[in-house]
Parts: sequence; C-alpha cells; structure tokens
Amino acid sequence: MKNSDQITLGLIAARKNSKGVKNKNLLFIKNKPITKIAINLALKCSEIDYVLLSSDSKKILQLSNNKKIIKINRSKKLSLDKTPMVPVIADAIKYFEKNLKKKVSKVVLFDPTSPLRKIEDIKKAIKYFEKKTPDLLCSVNEASHNPYFSMLEKNKKFFNLPKYSNKNPGSRQSVPLVYEINTIVWIYSRNAIMKIKKRIPKKTLIFKTKKKRSIDIDTKDDINKIKFYLNNYEK
Repeated sequence: MKNSDQITLGLIAARKNSKGVKNKNLLFIKNKPITKIAINLALKCSEIDYVLLSSDSKKILQLSNNKKIIKINRSKKLSLDKTPMVPVIADAIKYFEKNLKKKVSKVVLFDPTSPLRKIEDIKKAIKYFEKKTPDLLCSVNEASHNPYFSMLEKNKKFFNLPKYSNKNPGSRQSVPLVYEINTIVWIYSRNAIMKIKKRIPKKTLIFKTKKKRSIDIDTKDDINKIKFYLNNYEK
C-alpha cells in the first residue's frame, strides 16, 4: 500500500432494519429507492474516486449492478440498532485498503435518508474540506430550538436548560448560536475514523444547507415533508 495514494471514498451505509420507518432505506422517492438515489449521486460526483456500498441486506446490495461500486456484506455486529457509524466507516476503510491496496484520505458519507441533497452540496463540501482540512465537516441547518434557551432537560427532581448557566439567559440574542445537524453531507478524515474514533472530533467544521432541503427521513412525517418539498419546489 502506497502512502501517496490519497483516495476520496464515497460511502453509502444502508442496513435493512430501521425502527422509525420500516425498510426505510428501500423507501421510494422520485420513483427510486432512496439508497439508489444516494448511489447514483456518489457515482456522478467526479471528486469521488471510489464508491462503496455497505449493507446487511441482499436486496439493498442488488440495487445497482454498476461495476464501479464496491460492495460489502456488512456483519450483523455492525448492523444493530445501536451500532455507531464510526466503526461502520472504519470497516469500509479497512476493506477497501486491504483489497485495493490504496490508502483512503477521506470518506464522504452519502446517507440515503437525505434524498434532497444535490451534487453541488457534495462538490462544495469536498472543496471546503480540502481547503480547511478538518477531521470532520458536517452539514447543518438553522436550528428550530436553542438548547441554551428553549429546551429543558431532567436533572434528578427538577428540570434545567441542557446547557445550564448561572446567567439564566432572558432572550435568544444572549445565548450562543447553534445549528441543527443533518445528513446531507459528512466528510471524515482517515485520522478521525482510524485514530480519534469519535463521531464529533475536536477539529469539526460545519457546512450550511437550506433548512427546507435538510430533511432526514426518521418518521412518516418526514416523508410527507419531502413529498411536499418535491411538489412545491422541484416541479
């Protein structure tokens, strides 16, 4: 394996089980399964050197017959409800480097649950990542609620602000600016996955996306929101 081989790996991680929406990764949007939408976008992006599909579902692995796609039959251990994404990405890197003898420099995640992402999102995010070289660049949108001001967390008997401070802020303008994480585009450095091994490492930067396109499919209501967007904004 040559250190000079710096590969940008596009990863679609799509397991078969899901709690909020049954068979979520096989859900049809725009007349295509959302996983196939993610696959096609990854293949279309010229900044991606290789595309890898990781799944424990034969049906998902068979969604595309494109020879450019590297497929991993993901183990049951890495396909549980509580399995974090970091070890799934690490598994993909290890598989790729072992079989193709090339070193991954960064991994771009194409989460199927964000079918409204555009090729421009990915290209701009990769360009920004390469310029700033963080360990993680994650997409965010304007938050509906601020944990410093409008959310409460149970603390034994009583409830407090999750980010409780003695200042007890009286207005939104007096609290720090926060953003809501979405799954339009996440880019990890190899170092973040293989050495730091944290979902949100210290060297994290954000990539802002429009709120109306930043819908992640976790519930049936999210599906309705996406259909509303497609009917009203992308006719």
